[in-house]
Amino acid sequence: MPEKLRVVQIGCGDRAPSPITSMFESGVVDLVAVCDKHAEKRARVAADFNIPRHYADLTEMIQAEKPDLVNVVTRPEIRLQLIEQAIAAGAPALLVEKPVALTPQESLRLAELGRDRLIAVNTQYQWMPHWRRFWQMLADKELGQVRLLRASTRTNILDQGPHILDLSLKAARVSGLPAPEWVLAVCAGRDNFYGPVTVPADTAATVGLGEARLHLNAGPSAPVVPGEDVYWYQQQIEVIGDKGRLWVSLNRGWKLWREGHFEAGETGWPKNDGEAQVALFLDLYETLRGEGSDWQKFPTRVEIAAGNADLMFGCYVSSLRRERFIPGSGWSQEDLALLADYFAGNR
Repeated sequence: MPEKLRVVQIGCGDRAPSPITSMFESGVVDLVAVCDKHAEKRARVAADFNIPRHYADLTEMIQAEKPDLVNVVTRPEIRLQLIEQAIAAGAPALLVEKPVALTPQESLRLAELGRDRLIAVNTQYQWMPHWRRFWQMLADKELGQVRLLRASTRTNILDQGPHILDLSLKAARVSGLPAPEWVLAVCAGRDNFYGPVTVPADTAATVGLGEARLHLNAGPSAPVVPGEDVYWYQQQIEVIGDKGRLWVSLNRGWKLWREGHFEAGETGWPKNDGEAQVALFLDLYETLRGEGSDWQKFPTRVEIAAGNADLMFGCYVSSLRRERFIPGSGWSQEDLALLADYFAGNR
C-alpha cells in the first residue's frame, strides 16, 4: 500500500473536528499540522487530536510541511483568499468546505485555479452508502428514462443548496441527462448566511435538462419530509423515470419503486455523514496516489461545484429579471452589477 496522504488543515473552529475524525478513521491520512490565527483554538485542536504541530501562518505551514493535500475548513467569506495563498505557498491539492463561492466572480476564479490541480469540494453526501448504490443503479438505467427530479431543503439556498444540487445534478448526469440549459426561478424574502452574506429566504426554481426538468425548492416553501422534526434534516431528493421512482431523505429513509417491486431502507444523521466523510478521504487517497490526470475525474472537483454555484446565482438573476437565465453562457457586466446591488441589500 502506498504511503498515507500527508495532510494539513487550515481552520480550527467549530467545524474542524468533523473532518479530522474522518481522516483518522479512514486510515489513509497522516494529519501533520493545523493552522489558525487564533492561538488558543489551534493549540486545543492539536492537543485534542494529538497533531504534531500547529501554525499561525498558512504559508509557513505549507512550505515547512510539504503536504499532499490542504484541507480548508474556514468561514466562506475568507476562503478564496486563503485558497489563493495556499496555492501560492505550494499546495498541490485542496479540499474545501461548501459553499464554494459567494459570488460569480469567486466561482470563476476557483474554476480557473482548479485547471491544473485538484480542488475538491466537501459536498460529501454523494459518498453516503445508499447513494453509492444508487449511482450505479441510475447509470444502469434501472429507472428507465428519467424525466423529472425534485430536490428540496427548508434552509436557504446557500446553506444546504450545495448539497441538494450536488446530489440531484449528479443523479441527472449519471442518468444520461444534459447539463442545465436554463433556470426559471422566483426568490422571496431575505436571509443571512454567516452574517453579512445576503441570500433569498425562499427559492423555487425549475431547471431545464433537455426534455427533463429539475424542480428545486429551498426555504419555507419546500415540502416537509414526513416524520422529520429537525429543521436541518429537512432534505429530500426524488428521481422519477418511466420505469421506476427513487425517493431519498437525509434522515428518514429511502424508498424505491421499480416495475412492480418496492424496497425501502434507512438513512440517518450523523451516522451516514461520518461514513461519507471517511469514504471521501479514501477516494481522495486513491485519486492523489493514482497516475496522471485521475484528479480531473474527481466527483466534486471545483469545476463541477462552481457550475452548481453559478446555477444558484442564476436563480437570483432569473428572479430579479423575471425571465429564464442561461447558465454556462458567461456573466455579463449588467448581471454582475445586478447581483452586486442585490448582495448590498439594495434590491
